[in-house]
Amino acid sequence: MKHRRGREGMTIVLGLLLGGSLLQAEGYRQIASRILQTPAVQSARMLAHAAEESARAAEGAQLPSLDAEIRGVWLKETPEMILHTGLGPVRPLPMGKKRNFTGGLTLRYPLFTGFAISARIDQAGWQREAARLKVLDLQRNLLLKAAELYSAVRGTQQILAAQSAAKKATLAALKKAEGMYRNGLIPPSALYNIRARAYEMDAQIARTRKQIGQLLNTLGYLSGRPVRSISGPISPAKLPATKRLIREAYTHRADLRILQSALQVDEAQIRLAESTLYPHIGVEAALKRQGDTLALNGDGFTNADRSYLGVDLSWNLFNGGQDRHRIEAARYRKLSRASALIDYRRRVANEIRNARLDLEALYARLRSAKMQVKAQREYYRLTRGRFENQLASADELSRAIADLAAARAKAASVRAGIEVQRAKLWLMSGVENFERTLGIAQR
Repeated sequence: MKHRRGREGMTIVLGLLLGGSLLQAEGYRQIASRILQTPAVQSARMLAHAAEESARAAEGAQLPSLDAEIRGVWLKETPEMILHTGLGPVRPLPMGKKRNFTGGLTLRYPLFTGFAISARIDQAGWQREAARLKVLDLQRNLLLKAAELYSAVRGTQQILAAQSAAKKATLAALKKAEGMYRNGLIPPSALYNIRARAYEMDAQIARTRKQIGQLLNTLGYLSGRPVRSISGPISPAKLPATKRLIREAYTHRADLRILQSALQVDEAQIRLAESTLYPHIGVEAALKRQGDTLALNGDGFTNADRSYLGVDLSWNLFNGGQDRHRIEAARYRKLSRASALIDYRRRVANEIRNARLDLEALYARLRSAKMQVKAQREYYRLTRGRFENQLASADELSRAIADLAAARAKAASVRAGIEVQRAKLWLMSGVENFERTLGIAQR
């Protein structure tokens, strides 16, 4: 019952400290929703859109291209041909006109490129996927940072409440000491000791309020809008078992999937390098006409219709072994990426296991901190009674008040650490899982 009354008293003190700002208080869910729309996330999304357009541009290479062309040429002199027959004087013969126009439509299509086009399309597609996943990874990191700040604010507010309660106790002790001093029951040094403790509590409260303000400012910057005060815990859902968190991380962690996408990009790079070993075949057809006017109906000397159908085949037979070395280099890059992916998966699993152990240790610390608060509360009450009966000095009473405030502050810090650690474990399994627990999923 006494413990419950103590908690209720702390809640009342905290409410008085926040005052009217509670009307504007924001929960973590509202702040997290805004983070997903901040300029940093929007910038990453624009890069993802750019990668999307690049992938679509790469897909266009497998379609035929159609070009329209018109050219005009004005010669300085009329084209002439001189015949040397030996039968008389040499006379130049006109072979064209000074003005010439050419126009046409040309259709080109690569029949076979050694799979180079399909490799470039796959490469661009996986780069698009990597860009999309980078947005999710950025969101994960921002939400984790916001959780750290949010819990730090909550913990610091509880520390402020503990300090305010300590100041209230100090002022009550000071009032009692002043009465005892006026009756000659304690020396002036005892009175000054308690008064100095009250001033020290004022300084501590000022520092704590400054810390809260700075944390709220940083949280506001991160969320894109000023945050005046916060309300409520982060409250993610109950954590699943460690093995399930690891499985979820393997499936949903954006940073892991980025590495997997990079592995596919390397595979496409190998096929692109191998494409140089094959012949490249293309076809080209053109509807083309020429003339001395824009009507393109000829110039009276040569035919007006110059349409054609052509086939182009090219095959490099030897280039000093460059192709072979490029292929080997691409294969080694893929092997390196595959090894890095395996190592990264193991590291993620190890980090999740260690984070779970940290959470369990924090729960143990919280149980210890609660017992310390209970013990320091009882010791303070005992010391206060002894002081009022002149069995304890003012210094002992001041230390008891300070120790109780420190125990409460320690418990508040551990609670904040538990909140952060729970959010961290959820985010370690993937940002989509964390967003679903908060109901802020964007997809």
